[in-house]
Amino acid sequence: MKPWLLNALASLICWGLWAFFPKLSLKKIGPSSSVFFEACGVMATSVIVVLLLGPGIEFNFEGALFAILTGMFGTIGLYFFFSAIKTGPISVISCLTALYPVVTVALAVIVLHERLGTRQIFGVLLALLAAGLLSFE
Repeated sequence: MKPWLLNALASLICWGLWAFFPKLSLKKIGPSSSVFFEACGVMATSVIVVLLLGPGIEFNFEGALFAILTGMFGTIGLYFFFSAIKTGPISVISCLTALYPVVTVALAVIVLHERLGTRQIFGVLLALLAAGLLSFE
């Protein structure tokens, strides 16, 4: 087994739970409250990770700026995700929003000048087709 595969599978399970638990939360509280309490969970977990697993807090202005932007856009996206699943079907919404790597791939090609092979282009096209199929009822 490749060394990264176990981490990738653990991530898949965690993110599956991350996308599922809000539906339960939103049955009791609104999207903005749910985002706030999710952030509390993030902060508590971040402290544990830094203290137990990390080398401590490293600082580089540009690195910190991009990390802060990650948190900001993640939280904004989270609010829209929570707002969508508050009233919509989580089975469709979680699949549709899980296509976010298409945005990442486009930015990687445009900003970082990464190249895609034929297989990767075909995969992106299939992902876009999946998004279209998921959007129709």
